[in-house]
Amino acid sequence: MTSSRPFLFGTAGPWTVALATLATAPFTAAGFAQDPPRRIASLNLSADEVLSAILPPSRLVGVTRWADDPESSNVVGRVPSSARRFPKLDLEQLVDLRPDLVVVSEYTDADVQRLLEQSGVSVHRMQGLASMAGVRQAILDLGRAVHEEDAAAGVVRDYDAKLADVARRLEGAPRPRVLYWSGGMTAGAGTAIASLIECAGGVNVGGELGVAGIAPPGAERAFMSDPDVVLVTTWPDAAASVRAHPLLGALRAARENQVLAMPNKLLVALSQYSADACRDLASRLHPGRFGDPR
Repeated sequence: MTSSRPFLFGTAGPWTVALATLATAPFTAAGFAQDPPRRIASLNLSADEVLSAILPPSRLVGVTRWADDPESSNVVGRVPSSARRFPKLDLEQLVDLRPDLVVVSEYTDADVQRLLEQSGVSVHRMQGLASMAGVRQAILDLGRAVHEEDAAAGVVRDYDAKLADVARRLEGAPRPRVLYWSGGMTAGAGTAIASLIECAGGVNVGGELGVAGIAPPGAERAFMSDPDVVLVTTWPDAAASVRAHPLLGALRAARENQVLAMPNKLLVALSQYSADACRDLASRLHPGRFGDPR
């Protein structure tokens, strides 16, 4: 699993004529609808998680199927049952919902975004999700787009309070060097995983290695980097895979039982739950500052 969440729908197909039948709400010069959108569909898990916290249930008419996946979602059981689940992007079903706003993200397939935008449907694009500050702003922007500014501000106050508590607990703490590892891939500078590691009081080894984005550094370079901690997800059993690897299993971190497995739904969170992910990882890297790890 990489830092991109499992919400990336593929190319949409020839549905332009159908989408053109969707009504577009009038927008202000700033890019936000003048009238509150009443039927909102989400095509990414980040929006599923934010919208389920700030919208009245009746206004959320579509979400991704990942919203109900306990391995990936932090809002299992919190999304209204009336919202249609999209196992993949089906534009005929989207037309049938007649949304007046569709929420995508910067990670959504570019062809899908282009088709939606060119076909008359109003689209809000969540951006800046590769950093903790960017996630914060994305929540506020989405709140403005759906005319739920107060609810979004409340979510952000809680987000800020959690991060401030982590920062206070980590004052003066040493910063262990952390290597994220997933199927031969690691996270370079400017990624959501790097931001998470830094928030939790660590140093991102992928950035030290000069990796761009989520990319393979090579097992030999990973071994030579000698990280203090190897960070993996709990699903599938990534920790066992690291320990069984002929090179990575010989790392000092592996020998000292410093292969840390975080719940996948937190490790890849790109929503208000990024703050919970920061605290979770910080408690694993610095257990003396938090008591027993979660």
